[in-house]
Amino acid sequence: MEHLPTATSRVKRNKPSIKERLQELFFNQARVGLVIGTAEGDLLEFMNPYFAAMHGYTVQELTGRPFADVLAPEYRAQLPAITEYIYQTGYYSYESKHIRKDGSIFPVLVTAYIVYDEENKAKYRVVNVVDLTELKRKEHKIQRLYNQASTLARTALTINAALDLDEVLETICFEVSTSLKASCVTIRLLDAKRQNYRLYYSYGKDPQFFTPSIPAALFERYFGGAEQVTVIEDMAAIEDPAFQKVFGHLNLKSLIGIKLYNGKEVSGAILLFRFGEEWPVTEEERMLMQGLAAQASLAIRNAQLYMEIKNNKQKLHQLHQQVVQTLEEERRRISWELHDELGQALTAIKIKLELVADTIYRNCLCRAELGKIITLVDDVVTMTRHIAYDLRPAALEAVGLIPALRNYCRTYTQRVGIPVIFTSSRDELPAISEAASITLYRVLQEGLTNAAKHSQATQIEVLLQTDAEFVSLIVQDNGSGPGPSELPPETGGGIGLLGMGERLSALGGTLKTKFLPGQGFTLTAQVPWEGRR
Repeated sequence: MEHLPTATSRVKRNKPSIKERLQELFFNQARVGLVIGTAEGDLLEFMNPYFAAMHGYTVQELTGRPFADVLAPEYRAQLPAITEYIYQTGYYSYESKHIRKDGSIFPVLVTAYIVYDEENKAKYRVVNVVDLTELKRKEHKIQRLYNQASTLARTALTINAALDLDEVLETICFEVSTSLKASCVTIRLLDAKRQNYRLYYSYGKDPQFFTPSIPAALFERYFGGAEQVTVIEDMAAIEDPAFQKVFGHLNLKSLIGIKLYNGKEVSGAILLFRFGEEWPVTEEERMLMQGLAAQASLAIRNAQLYMEIKNNKQKLHQLHQQVVQTLEEERRRISWELHDELGQALTAIKIKLELVADTIYRNCLCRAELGKIITLVDDVVTMTRHIAYDLRPAALEAVGLIPALRNYCRTYTQRVGIPVIFTSSRDELPAISEAASITLYRVLQEGLTNAAKHSQATQIEVLLQTDAEFVSLIVQDNGSGPGPSELPPETGGGIGLLGMGERLSALGGTLKTKFLPGQGFTLTAQVPWEGRR
């Protein structure tokens, strides 16, 4: 009878154990390259299929070949030193580059360690190799995205640092050219009627080299798709005469158009190109172009709004100056009529009354009443002269601002009885406009009037100061301060000071107030020198 094999006989037939089968499975199925050889050897003695496939070979093709055969040529000279280091230290991990059967080079991570026998002698060298191609690709992509984000962040700071439109456009062109390595960059903005894309700035080539405007219909024909970035890869393939009239003389191979937006509407375009070469735009470049265009659109819109505000402010300033000029002319006319017409009439009345008084001198009662009337007429004449002087001081035109201010302070002291001390840091103001002189004079009038009416001041100091930028008039009293209705708008009211503040603002100046209990009220008016507004 034939005997069945026993368990003992099965073991004797060298059938691999579970542990050995698992080890073999792990070795053959591992997703990293594994190589085992003698500790001091430099041959590919035993390897798993993944290592061979990684290099484009079969196991049979690589077995017995030198390890240097899978190293990139520039790394082969380092192999002896690395082998010696591993033998001496027992372990080494490093990045390298290997070469495939087809000659392509790829990055790898190599980890090698020594296996020792029972006597602690180096017996085997085990090497595992990880293909880093995908990892490096992702690293490079992350780095490109990081560089792109850094570029956009830096560009945003640079572009938005200015509000002048020309400066903004110049910065945009420079940043786009630098970031995308473009030979030339132009910016065209759609006109108000949305009929033409007009050239506003060019970088890398003189503006005269380009057509001043591109019809909107032509632009839409070639750049008006849904995509923000349009690439014309072969300029020679476009035979449209209208297109060639605009771009033909540039002798370009490729042209890129990037639309700019104001909200959802197209407001302009950035056109860029490289002279004499094609430009195959990558996905990363396209993303960068879109990011730069978004920053450029915002910066251009901000600059345009700033320009509108500046122009409106200039128009408002001109209107205000016209109003002030008209007001001053009306004051001059009224002042002249009060002084010449009404003053002369009152003087004539006084003379006639004096004649009547002399005629009826025997009637004491009538003479006394006429005397009162004559005194009243004298008061009216004096009041009329003061009003006429306040409306249009002749001294301001005759001798200038500083003498006029000093004279007004002196006559105000005589008229009201409150001492007004005037001090000036200089004798003349050669570079101050007539409008500024009149405004500072009116501020003095308003300041003294407020001090007399509302602060119960016993002394007022007036100081005229100058520095490199401003002429300052300071009116300071020692009173209790103005009431709420007399303060400028930022502190609670005041029509008189409000008007002064508006006049100063139109001149590029300011009006400030300050009140400290026990120290009085201070009014400070500043206007810039002529030419600094």
